[in-house]
Amino acid sequence: MDGNAFYEKLDGFYAAGDAAGAYAFLHAQRGEALQSGDRARLLTVDNALIGHCRENVIFDEVEGCYREALACIEALDLHGTHAEATTFLNTATAFCIMGRTEESEALYDAAEALYRRILPPNDPYMAAMFNNRGLLLRAQGRSAAAYASFRKALEVLGACADAEAETAATHLNLASVSPDVPTGEAHLAAAAPYFASPDGQRDIHRFTALATAAELNFRKGDYAAAGSGFEETAAAWKKAGGAPQRRAVLLRNALKSYEKAGDAAAAARIRAEQEAEA
Repeated sequence: MDGNAFYEKLDGFYAAGDAAGAYAFLHAQRGEALQSGDRARLLTVDNALIGHCRENVIFDEVEGCYREALACIEALDLHGTHAEATTFLNTATAFCIMGRTEESEALYDAAEALYRRILPPNDPYMAAMFNNRGLLLRAQGRSAAAYASFRKALEVLGACADAEAETAATHLNLASVSPDVPTGEAHLAAAAPYFASPDGQRDIHRFTALATAAELNFRKGDYAAAGSGFEETAAAWKKAGGAPQRRAVLLRNALKSYEKAGDAAAAARIRAEQEAEA
C-alpha cells in the first residue's frame, strides 16, 4: 500500500467516526512494515500512530512510536529533512497534551529550526508549527503569547491555497485565548461556515467548535447556555466514539456551568452520567 492509499484508507475510518477501526488498521500496517523491513512505511505509520494516540488519549504508546520513528530516520539517513521535522512537530504536540512540556518545547524548537531552513515562510507546515507551539503556550497559561503564535499561523495560512480547514481550526485556537469575549466570538464566527460544510462536519475539530462556543458562553456569564453546550459536545463526542477521558472533561465543565447557573436538576443529571461512566 503506497502513501496515498494508506492515508485515504485511514481518513475513511476517521470520516466514519471509527476510531477503533483506525487504530486496528494502523497496528496492522505497522506489523506489516516491521515484518517486511520497510522502514519508510514504518516511519509513516509511526507518525500516524502518534497522532492517533494523541487524539484518543492512548498515551502509553506515544514514546515507543517516537523512538521507533527516530530509528527509522537514522536508518534512512533522513536527518535534516522534512520527515524529521514533522516527526519532531508531531511528537511535540503529543508531549504537550501529555503534560511533558519541557520535552515538548525542545521538540518544537528543533522542528521550527528545521522548517525555517528547508521551507518557504508561507508553507502550511509553518502554520502548523505556529499553531502547535501556541497550544503549548496555552497549556503553560501564557495566553497572550499563545494568541500571538496563533495569529502568525493565520497570517501564513492567508497566503496558502486550499487552507480552509486549517484556517478554521486556527480561528478556534484564537478564540480559546482571545483577550475578550467579543474577539473570541468573532473568531468563532469566522470558523463557523467551514464547520457547517460537509467537510467540516467530518472534521475532528467540529467538537472543538462546539466546546469553544460553550466556553465563550461561560466567559460571558451565560452559564445555562455553557452547560447545555458542554453537555451537547459530550454527547456528540460519545456518539463519535471519542476517548472517554475527554468526555469526562466535557461533563465536568457542564456540571460546573450548571452549578454556576443554579440549575440543580441539570447538575444532578450530569452527576448521574458521571457516576454511570465511572
